[in-house]
Amino acid sequence: MIDFSTFSLGINLALFGVAAAFVWLAGTRLGNYADAISARTRLSQAVLGMILLGIATSLPEVATTVTAAWLGNAALLAGNLFGGVALQTAILAVVDLIAVRGRPLAYFTPQPVLLLQGVMLLLLLALAVAGAAAGEPLTMYGIGVTPVLLFAGYLLVIRWSQPGDYLPRWRAVNAPDEEQVENQDAGRAEQHLSDSRLYTYTTASALVILAAGWVLAQTGDAIARQTNLGSSFVGVALVAASTSLPELSTTLSAVRRGNYEMAVSNIFGTNCLEVALFFVADVIYRDGPILAATDRSAFLAAAMGMVVTCVYLLALLERRDRTVLGMGLGSLAVLVAYSTGMVGLYFLR
Repeated sequence: MIDFSTFSLGINLALFGVAAAFVWLAGTRLGNYADAISARTRLSQAVLGMILLGIATSLPEVATTVTAAWLGNAALLAGNLFGGVALQTAILAVVDLIAVRGRPLAYFTPQPVLLLQGVMLLLLLALAVAGAAAGEPLTMYGIGVTPVLLFAGYLLVIRWSQPGDYLPRWRAVNAPDEEQVENQDAGRAEQHLSDSRLYTYTTASALVILAAGWVLAQTGDAIARQTNLGSSFVGVALVAASTSLPELSTTLSAVRRGNYEMAVSNIFGTNCLEVALFFVADVIYRDGPILAATDRSAFLAAAMGMVVTCVYLLALLERRDRTVLGMGLGSLAVLVAYSTGMVGLYFLR
């Protein structure tokens, strides 16, 4: 494997930026391909957002998780996973600000399955924090019981997110007509692709994201050492931000096409998978249970994730038809909470 620590800080930052650009571009293509697949398979937006986009856009997190666990950098790993939950929820607020006009994003997302995904995310985060606080006392072959429960919980979320299991949703009043949605023709070119090409291009985009995610993890670990910022802070502020670029691009394109439920489900589904990846990390990490190696910064990042998730769930339940500074009140509260948490993480580094 390439030893990125032998490169200068400037080279590592350049490689980090190039990898982040590839993640962004591939993530944008994935959003268009997902729209075409949705039209052909007739899958609901919530299911497709969680399963296809949620898993595909999580490939950078998979790559960084595997790499950080292999390197034995538990602080970078936990910071990236917990910090990713908070950051990706903040992405919804950013998309609300720049892509939705007139009413908050939460106003147009009335599917009950989104509430289930958000509540299950809170449960998974609480289990992870409890296992970390307890020092993961129950282990087998070096794998703690908590990551196993987290992975099982994620599988339950997928099972419970299937369509037809919920009562009819409440309806958004005065929602924008289809012809009023910006960039509604986005992804139309992909509709003309054959099935084999569509799925081949989707797979290729996912593999590009996976490879770029590996580079992000390697350079992120080197940058943490070279800047003395600490692995936890770099994991939350830098690595989590870059590996969240696919979520930003796919969520933004989904909202611009009017696929609001897919956008929110993409974020909640990705966040559930983020927490479940502690199981993958525990299998690879050989210095003991991974959650037992977490530090105060990881606890704060997890708390940030729970706070912003609760705020957005409240916005989904209340569905207040009011904006402030061009975004919903819930989105504004999410950005304030996330920014405050990042200041706290900086002083804990």
